[in-house]
Amino acid sequence: MKMKMNPRIGVWRILLVAGSCLWSVAASGQGQTGIAQLTITMTVQSSISLVFQNNPAVGTNGFCPLTNSGTNNVGLDLGSASFTGGDSLACVGFIKNVGAGFYQVSSAFDLVVTKANSSSPNYRLAAQISTVPPANVTWLINNIVLTNSAFTQLDAADNYATPITKTLQVQVKNPAPAQVLQETITFLATAN
Repeated sequence: MKMKMNPRIGVWRILLVAGSCLWSVAASGQGQTGIAQLTITMTVQSSISLVFQNNPAVGTNGFCPLTNSGTNNVGLDLGSASFTGGDSLACVGFIKNVGAGFYQVSSAFDLVVTKANSSSPNYRLAAQISTVPPANVTWLINNIVLTNSAFTQLDAADNYATPITKTLQVQVKNPAPAQVLQETITFLATAN
């Protein structure tokens, strides 16, 4: 006995086998996927910065040049001075009789304070010397005596990004022993 197969079933079988082959080829051709997430946390800090600059009158009497001007770490040379001989630098302001037997050397410079990420309308400025001055020597900024024990307020409300001229004064009483006067003055700008 001979069995006869329906030609339609054969076509469907061929299509089913061909479809299965294509499906397995298509499934193996797809790339593998993965998902990852990165969570970011950041805090925006407000800040203010202070730099020292030469005053536009630099080089004239009372306005000596700063070393490293335009930064927050500068130097200022006031030369050599004596009660009877004055000062050795033409840029230094010299006054012989500031008080009873005192002479004074001085020089002005500019401070610029800028802000970032802050709604502060202005800032306070203070200064402090690093060591106790020798006997008969006084350090001042704009006629305000500085100490090494605490910051001394110089200004209550200065504007940002505006050069503020400050004059450093050193007063020495005659007679004072010959010595080298050296001091570090720290300025503090605090946002209001």
